[in-house]
Amino acid sequence: MKFQLTALLLPITGVLATPVDASVSARQPALPRAKFNTTGFSTADSRFGGCDGASVTYSEDNEVATVLLPNYFVTLPTRPASTCHVSVIVSFPQGICTSGTFIGRASGLVNVPAGVTATYTGRNYAISPSLSTVSETSPDGRFPGPRNGIYVLEDRIVYTLNRPDANNRNITFGPQGELQLQPTNGPSGLLSNQQIIFDIRNQSQRVC
Repeated sequence: MKFQLTALLLPITGVLATPVDASVSARQPALPRAKFNTTGFSTADSRFGGCDGASVTYSEDNEVATVLLPNYFVTLPTRPASTCHVSVIVSFPQGICTSGTFIGRASGLVNVPAGVTATYTGRNYAISPSLSTVSETSPDGRFPGPRNGIYVLEDRIVYTLNRPDANNRNITFGPQGELQLQPTNGPSGLLSNQQIIFDIRNQSQRVC
């Protein structure tokens, strides 16, 4: 008796002969991204102990930093003004052009009666060394009474950094600001800045 092996082998041969789809190509590796330098957090220029006890935590990808400020507040009649300068450092990849929007969100509590105004002023960023291009928007917070609740202020720094090397890849973002209550002889009032969240996830990279 003879067996016909040819018929059994043809389907296998056909599978092996199927050409590879030319539309499938290897993906290019992602370019390195800017990250927070987790050893670069600092505070300075504290008035009435506004920076005392400040701390920072970072997201798992080191692209979001959360600064807690337990003592940055003003109150009447004993503490009508306070300042705190917070600095964080972003390390940019060498040899890569990076552009994006650095976002800072300051939030806290405001509780002022009629006739008293709380302000969070001068929240300007000292960026060092300067980037290739920087455009900053940092609106002042002004809260006339009566008001009682939570506030959120958003800062947006649009930037471009070209060809960083080992000498200029670490950039310090340092917002300076002052909390105030006016008039200082008002009956009562409270304004706090409890936390600032820094977000650098909005960024794009290209070889330059």
